[in-house]
Amino acid sequence: MIVQTEITSNLYYIYIDTKILGAVKQLLNYFQSHVFHRNACISVYVKYYKENYRIISDLFESHSISYKFIKKYSDISFDDGKVVFYLFNAQSNCRMVAFRNVSHVFITHGESNKKSSVKPIVRIYDHVITSGQVGIDRYLKAGLFTESDIENNRVIRLGSTFVGQNNYSYKEESRNLLYAPTWEGGVPDENFSSIVNGIDKLLLKVIKDNDIREIIIQVHPNLGHRNRDYISFLNNTMSILVKNSVKVSIVEDNVSVKKRLKAFCTGFKYISSNKKISVSYAITDISAMEVQLLMKNIPTMVVAYKYRYQELIVPERMKTYYLDSIFYLDDNSDQIVFTNPEYISSYIESYQEEFLESLSFDKRVEWLCRYVEKNRISQIRYRKNI
Repeated sequence: MIVQTEITSNLYYIYIDTKILGAVKQLLNYFQSHVFHRNACISVYVKYYKENYRIISDLFESHSISYKFIKKYSDISFDDGKVVFYLFNAQSNCRMVAFRNVSHVFITHGESNKKSSVKPIVRIYDHVITSGQVGIDRYLKAGLFTESDIENNRVIRLGSTFVGQNNYSYKEESRNLLYAPTWEGGVPDENFSSIVNGIDKLLLKVIKDNDIREIIIQVHPNLGHRNRDYISFLNNTMSILVKNSVKVSIVEDNVSVKKRLKAFCTGFKYISSNKKISVSYAITDISAMEVQLLMKNIPTMVVAYKYRYQELIVPERMKTYYLDSIFYLDDNSDQIVFTNPEYISSYIESYQEEFLESLSFDKRVEWLCRYVEKNRISQIRYRKNI
């Protein structure tokens, strides 16, 4: 049972430095899913870029969220004892954490085994949030935090709070398959997207073997930002599925009438992300979507290139899980397995305090603000007594 209570005002700030509009929309999703609340958020501080500031302004104003563009560091002023949240790592974050009258907390924008999850920059924050023991083990294996750091609560477990939300649910008798590929990454070295020529063969085999009647495709909001070819790869895959008499639905909001008409003529349709959809299986990449699906106990197969997977820092328990649940696109294997996620669910989702699981998202964030401020004061007192 989730307990709902009144929102406490003026608890935290959020800082975001990005030119990618999809990243801003990911932040807005936290407000829409009630992780963040406009009354609790004092202001979103946004690094100013002339090419996108007007669009970002419209986005925040349409959701009645307080914001301020940062052109120079003298534009910044934090109230004592508050918290600054970070969803994305950026070079300017290193300057932000120099403000020591507040606590700096990296919440990430999802839990995953991607390379971006273990960047050394995470050491600059006072605290880092993870969904469960999987994140702690990943940081320890990467050497970014020590056992002493863990004992001192540098890494805080907050379960499903910041992993992101979706409207999918597991239903064994459902004949729907979800395919949720990630984007091509900010740099080629961080590309874990399966949207390449050939993914259609895997999808068609899963559809045939499991009597799937409809495939739901939800792509990452940043798809095509670095490499537009990935939009073409996606369109090509959809065309092949339609030609093979597969019912295809694309999850996307704010689609124009013209675009919907074109989709109808092509043989697929658009559906809103707000629609509740039951699925019997899911296919995704090494991404935050993987953890979202596993937390909902949806049998999920992860697809990856073997050589890319071997470059990752993956906790040993997760590696064992992947022995049955990962499909290598470059391994010429025909073994397709959907593993029961209950084996791994308690490993990827746990909480610093047991009672947190029963709280609403925004109340967990309120607890987090109090928790880290208490820690900040304790550290100040400790240093004074040295």
